[in-house]
Amino acid sequence: MKAAAEIVKVDLGEEFRVCPKCGYELGFHCSFLRADEGYRIILICPECGARYDAGWRM
Repeated sequence: MKAAAEIVKVDLGEEFRVCPKCGYELGFHCSFLRADEGYRIILICPECGARYDAGWRM
């Protein structure tokens, strides 16, 4: 199994569609990471696997 990528905090700004790491331009998958306050919603690049935290919680 491949090691999980570091989770990078990001500011979405007007639009966050292009992966800063590899340049993939077609958006992101998401995962839900358990946290003390519920779940963190993590964006994952389908091309390189880079993970991003936009601060979304549920």
